[in-house]
Amino acid sequence: MDLKQMVRVAKALADEKRLEVLALIAQQGDVCVCEVSDTLDISQPLASKYLKQLRDAGIVKVSKQGRWSIYSLGDTTLIEPFLERLRNYPLPPIRRCSRC
Repeated sequence: MDLKQMVRVAKALADEKRLEVLALIAQQGDVCVCEVSDTLDISQPLASKYLKQLRDAGIVKVSKQGRWSIYSLGDTTLIEPFLERLRNYPLPPIRRCSRC
């Protein structure tokens, strides 16, 4: 990992809501943007923005299931201590998406 990638990771982790998004993914495994939006009570465009920032940092990865994007943890070697705490972070119950 080069210095620029480390900066992207640090910036991605420097926001409380993005950490909540990461906690949700760490706890649930695979989530769609609808589930992030509904569970954390944020707009879908904002959820997409947070997921893109986490994806650009390499923290989460995306796969396609039909027309839906499904997000899961990516390379977490650098942030494993964060993930251990986030796996136990209190979140509202996930609101599963019926659309995807």
